[in-house]
Amino acid sequence: MILHKSPRLNLEKRTVMKLDKKSLDLLNEYLKIEAYYKYALREMSARLENLDDYCEMNYAHNPIHHMESRLKTPESIIQKIQTRGFEFSMESLVENIYDIAGIRVVCCYIFDIYKLLELLEGQSNLKIKIKKDYIKNPKETGYRSLHVILEMQITIGNIDRWVPVEIQFRTIAMDMWASLEHELRYKSDNKFSIEDTNALKKYSDDLHEIDKSMENIYINNNSN
Repeated sequence: MILHKSPRLNLEKRTVMKLDKKSLDLLNEYLKIEAYYKYALREMSARLENLDDYCEMNYAHNPIHHMESRLKTPESIIQKIQTRGFEFSMESLVENIYDIAGIRVVCCYIFDIYKLLELLEGQSNLKIKIKKDYIKNPKETGYRSLHVILEMQITIGNIDRWVPVEIQFRTIAMDMWASLEHELRYKSDNKFSIEDTNALKKYSDDLHEIDKSMENIYINNNSN
């Protein structure tokens, strides 16, 4: 199952009024190539669906529980450039902003994540630019996920362009923890205490142990 968040291709009037000329000029330039990111998002989603079908046919197992995809809004792109202190130019945007097109892939088991990555690495017109493994090396908060920036070749008309797509691989347990942690930490009016931080880290560790135990049950019952 794939959930798509529809991209907004035109700047809303209220947004345009808040942008200075430099920001507005950059976003107008970006909108000329936004279609490449949109097509890359579609194609990468299709590749992942095909890999899920491949695993079902060859291993009698669907590794993907569900997927969500989204295209960054113009506001979030300009905000990221401002926050990171990048130069306001198309060259800087293309070279530094890798997560304009993003997919979250929620898998059943930990080994599913690495199997999908292995299969993606063997595909043509696809190359890994960045890989950050927060499963083997979780963040101090307890956050676990495998982040991969994959570049894929997209052709529109007779113009080829390598377009980055960010994929976040998580298990169901990792996704549940990350979603609730974000809600509690950033969307709550209450102050987030050290005790809360430590508790969430412990819950992440507990869920990881459950993840591994559930995976072992699956493996032990499907080893023949």
